[in-house]
Amino acid sequence: MRTRAKLRRLAGHWITFCLCATFCSSQVLVPTSHLPKLGEQAPNYFLKARSHSKRCLTDVGHHDPCASLKIKDLLFTMAWSEDSKQITYLFTQDLHVITDSELGVGGGCRLVDEADNPYELVHYMDWLITPAWADTIADLSGDAIWYAALARDPRTQHYGRIKGFVQSKYLKEKMAVRERVH
Repeated sequence: MRTRAKLRRLAGHWITFCLCATFCSSQVLVPTSHLPKLGEQAPNYFLKARSHSKRCLTDVGHHDPCASLKIKDLLFTMAWSEDSKQITYLFTQDLHVITDSELGVGGGCRLVDEADNPYELVHYMDWLITPAWADTIADLSGDAIWYAALARDPRTQHYGRIKGFVQSKYLKEKMAVRERVH
């Protein structure tokens, strides 16, 4: 009898653990090897699987519903518009992400050109963004442009460190405004 009671208790704990793991996880196992693109509709399986209250900072003072997803064993954060369900933001700081020109998280980038003239930088969230350090990850997202999210190296103003790679509707808008001004 005691063994049967222990087994029931153990089964109860296991069921509780499984339910908690299912409902508490904000990471989605994706049935595809292609990352959705900025502006596309967020996939239904993704919308259904996210934690109900998770929201990510996607621009200064702006939060969108979001979740994390693994594609080809690489971790990404994806956010979308609450109204339209269109993808507004994609980000990764996964150390295994390598862009087509071999940029990677933790790598260094010059913030000045060969003549020591500073690149045009856009401040986005806590990062510096420049078109000089934009690239693609063709096997994951085709021709979609990813911007290196840079933090200035405190030892020298000429270099920055890559903190991650970002695509954002809000960054795109800031870049377009900058282009019109210049």
